[in-house]
Amino acid sequence: MSVKHIGDLKKTECYGCSACVYSCSFGAITMERDSEGFRYPVVDEEKCTGCGKCRKICPSICPKDMSNAPEPESYAVWADDKLRMDSTSGGAFTLIARNILAQGGVVCGVVMDEKFHIFHTIATNEKEIEPMRRSKYVESDLGDMFPRIKELLEKGTKVLFTGTPCQVAGLKAYLGNKREGLIAVDLMCHGGTSPKVFERYLDETFGRENVKRFYFRTKYYGYNGTTCAVVLKDGQTYMGSGELDPFVKGSYRSLFLRKSCEDCKFASMPRQGDITIGDCWGIAKYKAELSDGRGTSLILVNNEKGRKIVEEISANTQVFEKVPLEAVTWKNRFKEHMQAHSQRDRFFEMLNYTSMHKAVKYCMENRYDVGVLGVWFGCNYGSIATYYGLMKQLQGLGLSVLMIDKPGFVGRDREVAEENHSRVFANTHFHVSKRYKLNELRILNHICDSFVIGSDQVWNHGIARNFGRSFLMDFVRDEKKKVAVAASFGHDRDFRSNRERIIASEYFKRFDAISVREESAVGIMKRVFGVDATRVLDPVFSTDRQVYDDIAAESTRNETEPYMLTYILDPTPEKKEVIRHLSEKLGLRTIHILDGTPWNYESNKEKLGMDTILENVTFQDWVYYFKNSSYVLTDSCHGMSFAIIYHKPFAGIGNAHRGMTRFASLTKLFHVEDRFVTNPLDIIKNDHFLEPMDYTQVEEIMEKEKAFFQDWLKNAMFSEKTVKTYQAYPAKIETTEAADIHVKINEPIQVKQTFLRRVYYHLPVKVQNKVKPIVKNYFKKKAQQ
Repeated sequence: MSVKHIGDLKKTECYGCSACVYSCSFGAITMERDSEGFRYPVVDEEKCTGCGKCRKICPSICPKDMSNAPEPESYAVWADDKLRMDSTSGGAFTLIARNILAQGGVVCGVVMDEKFHIFHTIATNEKEIEPMRRSKYVESDLGDMFPRIKELLEKGTKVLFTGTPCQVAGLKAYLGNKREGLIAVDLMCHGGTSPKVFERYLDETFGRENVKRFYFRTKYYGYNGTTCAVVLKDGQTYMGSGELDPFVKGSYRSLFLRKSCEDCKFASMPRQGDITIGDCWGIAKYKAELSDGRGTSLILVNNEKGRKIVEEISANTQVFEKVPLEAVTWKNRFKEHMQAHSQRDRFFEMLNYTSMHKAVKYCMENRYDVGVLGVWFGCNYGSIATYYGLMKQLQGLGLSVLMIDKPGFVGRDREVAEENHSRVFANTHFHVSKRYKLNELRILNHICDSFVIGSDQVWNHGIARNFGRSFLMDFVRDEKKKVAVAASFGHDRDFRSNRERIIASEYFKRFDAISVREESAVGIMKRVFGVDATRVLDPVFSTDRQVYDDIAAESTRNETEPYMLTYILDPTPEKKEVIRHLSEKLGLRTIHILDGTPWNYESNKEKLGMDTILENVTFQDWVYYFKNSSYVLTDSCHGMSFAIIYHKPFAGIGNAHRGMTRFASLTKLFHVEDRFVTNPLDIIKNDHFLEPMDYTQVEEIMEKEKAFFQDWLKNAMFSEKTVKTYQAYPAKIETTEAADIHVKINEPIQVKQTFLRRVYYHLPVKVQNKVKPIVKNYFKKKAQQ
């Protein structure tokens, strides 16, 4: 059944509030974690009736509730000192919770269990609200709280619900007008962190089994700090600063945000709760006496129901002072838009193949393990395929990859125009560097740990000379690893001048590992440049086929009838005649894809002069048509490659204009010379091309070559590198291992506070500001004596 339901909601629109789950009368919706660790609704199409109730109740789709005050009254609040020191801010949550409990109500808030899962639960007494105290900067699991709250309200029980603004909006949407007895408190929220990230952090840094308690913020070094505290089971305490600890640093810099948090309509006024609570950041700028270093809560009164509760708790406060709204906006979020970290998507991508610590460090510093240089930016489907496959294999080794954009002239260039299919694909599937002039490429040494050139015809002098000597890695520093992967000369000879060969030879000798795509290239490297090279397959063959299947699945094309695919780069009358012959003999309709360069499309279309020539073919479409074809005719080496990858019967036509060596090398390797001709008309003369192909032997060769390539690549990227240098001292660089990240619990890891420092952090901010320069001056003079 094709119906419009909540499962169609984009991830940038879904807040994960779970209102839809419990509004569905048929149990068709469940909340499940995605690859980033956030919860999203998943719809069982078999159970879904298409009633649309889930969309009608969704707070993201429905208009925002605007009934609360657009400019609420704001208060700076202190509970008693003990409660404040046990709270993240000034104790406002506990004051409100106690009030509701005293009225015979219950409290629904967030707790963290012994396995450090963070979820909502219901408390019925003072002891049960203690775990709800203190902020928990991770997206909470709401579980079945909404129906349980509804049941309690129907019984006449007063319920206090505390959560993020979107959770409050979700609860209100689920309950509809039946909210009598509900007190909703929304939190000043900067966005939800993924539970997956938090769990990975604990596992990598301490081992969850070694952790007793975790505090997302501690007042150990003062109220205004951004320090987390981890109490280990052996009694020691780890303090994580916002400058060094990966979880704290990433959290405060919006690296771990849920996608919908970047634009949240519930963050702005009017707020969704009856009351809003949070930190009263910046209150010292308004009135220093309201900030004594122990924590000050902000309370916003959003409606009359909230006002009644706030008035009731005021008698139990140490400080309760009305303040201007503008005095509490500093560091608090009152706007819908909040910029996520620019590397946010890359971080979650890296989390799939490397440690959380490394992902944070490299994203924060804009660093990459590998910079890949080559011709991936061209409007060439085969090049896109080979570089995408190479990138996925490098990522499979746990390496982050930066695709180095076309070097040289950085002005307008039709080859890298944003509307080109290759650029559209790159912008959504690669991490692409800025474009550098040739004399600026050295900047990349500060961004990439190592460099890879290839695959494809990167050493074809007719191509490479357009990029200076950058394809020889002339800009890469000696201490950086330099690897050539399946590089090709395109021909069985090198076309450089003798002078350029001497220079190229010196650069080739600086490479740490060189592999080439054709057997003839091994001879060229040894005979012409005096360098050893290893022949490997094009990366498209060593890439898991599922990688390309996933790309094909992104295509919007839908062919329901069998067809013969022709992928023709250089149309001729002879090739046109072959197309007609094969189509008639095979009984297949034809679909034609031409060279991917947009500026050649019209002329090639005219030369081929046939119907069913596809327009606006994306790389996803290109793979889709190979995967689903019944037969392939092509004059492209990569076209033949994908026919082989997808086990399609094919006829290959050699293309002298684009280099015959790679055709001969490919067909010889897989023993499919009988499917290849240099004269197109030979296909018509030979009925062998009409027969199906047995891919048993081909698959055996492919698996063997695939394993060889993967072993070679792993060794090339991870083998030890020795660097000779003129610096005055030897330097030994070692790779950070998992054991290096893990905090050693048998070592002292807490910076012990002195008595004076402890006293200092308990002084009022005004006094701290006066004392600080006096103390600094004292120690400065003492050091000079």
